Amino acid sequence: MITIETSIEIRRPVEAVFAFVADSRNEAKWEETVKEVRVTPDGPPAVGTQVTKVGSFLGVKLEVTNEITALEPNRELRIKGISGPRGASMEATMRFEAVGERTRLNFTTQTETGGLFKMAGPLLANQTKKQLEADLQRLKGLLEAQG
Repeated sequence: MITIETSIEIRRPVEAVFAFVADSRNEAKWEETVKEVRVTPDGPPAVGTQVTKVGSFLGVKLEVTNEITALEPNRELRIKGISGPRGASMEATMRFEAVGERTRLNFTTQTETGGLFKMAGPLLANQTKKQLEADLQRLKGLLEAQG
Protein backbone atom coordinates (compact mmCIF):
# COMPACT_ATOMS: atom_id res chain seq x y z
CA MET A 1 0.00 0.00 0.00
CA ILE A 2 1.32 3.42 -0.97
CA THR A 3 0.19 6.35 1.20
CA ILE A 4 0.91 9.90 0.12
CA GLU A 5 0.10 12.96 2.20
CA THR A 6 0.63 16.55 1.16
CA SER A 7 -0.95 19.93 1.75
CA ILE A 8 -1.00 23.40 0.29
CA GLU A 9 -2.32 26.82 1.30
CA ILE A 10 -4.32 28.75 -1.26
CA ARG A 11 -5.11 32.46 -0.94
CA ARG A 12 -8.84 31.98 -1.51
CA PRO A 13 -11.78 31.37 0.83
CA VAL A 14 -12.53 27.76 1.67
CA GLU A 15 -15.91 27.98 -0.11
CA ALA A 16 -14.23 28.91 -3.43
CA VAL A 17 -11.54 26.21 -3.16
CA PHE A 18 -14.03 23.50 -2.20
CA ALA A 19 -16.49 24.42 -4.96
CA PHE A 20 -13.75 24.30 -7.63
CA VAL A 21 -12.16 21.04 -6.44
CA ALA A 22 -15.45 19.24 -5.78
CA ASP A 23 -16.62 19.96 -9.36
CA SER A 24 -14.78 17.13 -11.10
CA ARG A 25 -15.30 18.79 -14.50
CA ASN A 26 -12.46 21.13 -13.42
CA GLU A 27 -9.93 18.31 -12.96
CA ALA A 28 -8.44 18.56 -16.47
CA LYS A 29 -7.66 22.23 -15.72
CA TRP A 30 -5.32 21.43 -12.83
CA GLU A 31 -4.39 17.73 -13.07
CA GLU A 32 -1.70 17.45 -15.74
CA THR A 33 -2.26 13.75 -16.43
CA VAL A 34 -6.03 14.16 -17.04
CA LYS A 35 -7.09 14.91 -20.62
CA GLU A 36 -10.83 14.14 -20.46
CA VAL A 37 -13.45 13.95 -17.67
CA ARG A 38 -16.96 12.48 -17.74
CA VAL A 39 -19.29 12.94 -14.75
CA THR A 40 -22.35 10.74 -14.12
CA PRO A 41 -24.94 11.89 -13.36
CA ASP A 42 -24.58 15.42 -14.64
CA GLY A 43 -25.19 18.01 -11.95
CA PRO A 44 -23.66 19.08 -8.66
CA PRO A 45 -21.28 16.67 -6.91
CA ALA A 46 -22.90 14.27 -4.45
CA VAL A 47 -22.17 10.96 -2.77
CA GLY A 48 -22.46 8.35 -5.53
CA THR A 49 -21.37 10.67 -8.36
CA GLN A 50 -19.01 8.78 -10.67
CA VAL A 51 -16.12 10.47 -12.45
CA THR A 52 -14.34 8.82 -15.37
CA LYS A 53 -10.93 10.31 -16.20
CA VAL A 54 -8.88 9.57 -19.30
CA GLY A 55 -5.20 10.45 -19.45
CA SER A 56 -1.75 8.98 -19.02
CA PHE A 57 0.73 8.45 -16.20
CA LEU A 58 4.37 7.46 -16.66
CA GLY A 59 3.65 7.01 -20.36
CA VAL A 60 0.79 4.55 -19.82
CA LYS A 61 -2.66 5.51 -21.11
CA LEU A 62 -5.22 5.10 -18.34
CA GLU A 63 -8.96 5.31 -17.94
CA VAL A 64 -10.16 5.23 -14.36
CA THR A 65 -13.53 5.72 -12.74
CA ASN A 66 -13.81 7.12 -9.22
CA GLU A 67 -16.87 7.53 -7.04
CA ILE A 68 -17.52 10.21 -4.44
CA THR A 69 -17.97 8.32 -1.16
CA ALA A 70 -18.24 11.26 1.25
CA LEU A 71 -18.90 14.95 0.78
CA GLU A 72 -19.12 17.50 3.56
CA PRO A 73 -19.32 20.97 1.95
CA ASN A 74 -16.29 23.17 2.62
CA ARG A 75 -14.72 20.48 4.84
CA GLU A 76 -14.11 17.11 3.21
CA LEU A 77 -14.32 15.19 -0.05
CA ARG A 78 -13.55 11.47 -0.32
CA ILE A 79 -13.28 9.40 -3.46
CA LYS A 80 -12.66 5.75 -4.20
CA GLY A 81 -11.50 4.14 -7.41
CA ILE A 82 -14.10 1.73 -8.78
CA SER A 83 -12.40 0.83 -12.07
CA GLY A 84 -8.95 1.26 -13.52
CA PRO A 85 -5.75 -0.76 -13.90
CA ARG A 86 -6.31 -4.41 -13.00
CA GLY A 87 -5.42 -5.22 -9.43
CA ALA A 88 -5.11 -1.59 -8.35
CA SER A 89 -7.24 0.29 -5.85
CA MET A 90 -7.26 3.90 -4.72
CA GLU A 91 -8.87 6.01 -2.03
CA ALA A 92 -8.29 9.73 -1.56
CA THR A 93 -9.38 12.22 1.08
CA MET A 94 -9.25 15.98 0.63
CA ARG A 95 -9.76 18.08 3.74
CA PHE A 96 -10.38 21.81 3.48
CA GLU A 97 -9.56 24.09 6.39
CA ALA A 98 -10.14 27.84 6.59
CA VAL A 99 -7.01 29.68 7.75
CA GLY A 100 -8.11 33.30 7.87
CA GLU A 101 -8.77 34.31 4.24
CA ARG A 102 -6.81 31.28 3.00
CA THR A 103 -7.61 27.62 2.64
CA ARG A 104 -5.36 24.76 3.67
CA LEU A 105 -6.03 21.75 1.46
CA ASN A 106 -4.77 18.49 2.97
CA PHE A 107 -4.66 15.65 0.44
CA THR A 108 -4.14 12.00 1.39
CA THR A 109 -4.21 9.15 -1.09
CA GLN A 110 -3.80 5.42 -0.52
CA THR A 111 -3.09 3.23 -3.51
CA GLU A 112 -2.66 -0.50 -3.82
CA THR A 113 -0.73 -1.11 -7.02
CA GLY A 114 -1.47 -3.86 -9.48
CA GLY A 115 -0.94 -4.85 -13.07
CA LEU A 116 1.80 -2.91 -14.85
CA PHE A 117 2.64 -0.83 -11.78
CA LYS A 118 2.97 -3.68 -9.23
CA MET A 119 6.74 -4.10 -9.60
CA ALA A 120 7.44 -0.36 -9.56
CA GLY A 121 6.04 0.44 -6.09
CA PRO A 122 8.78 2.81 -4.80
CA LEU A 123 9.17 4.54 -8.18
CA LEU A 124 5.40 4.88 -8.46
CA ALA A 125 5.14 6.40 -4.97
CA ASN A 126 7.85 8.96 -5.73
CA GLN A 127 6.40 9.93 -9.12
CA THR A 128 2.84 10.08 -7.76
CA LYS A 129 3.88 12.43 -4.94
CA LYS A 130 5.77 14.69 -7.38
CA GLN A 131 2.80 14.74 -9.75
CA LEU A 132 0.32 15.47 -6.95
CA GLU A 133 2.44 18.34 -5.61
CA ALA A 134 2.79 19.81 -9.12
CA ASP A 135 -0.97 19.48 -9.65
CA LEU A 136 -1.69 21.25 -6.36
CA GLN A 137 0.64 24.09 -7.39
CA ARG A 138 -1.36 24.40 -10.66
CA LEU A 139 -4.59 24.43 -8.64
CA LYS A 140 -3.19 27.17 -6.37
CA GLY A 141 -2.14 29.25 -9.38
CA LEU A 142 -5.53 28.92 -11.06
CA LEU A 143 -7.54 29.78 -7.98
CA GLU A 144 -5.35 32.65 -6.82
CA ALA A 145 -5.52 34.17 -10.33
CA GLN A 146 -9.33 34.20 -9.95
CA GLY A 147 -9.10 36.06 -6.64
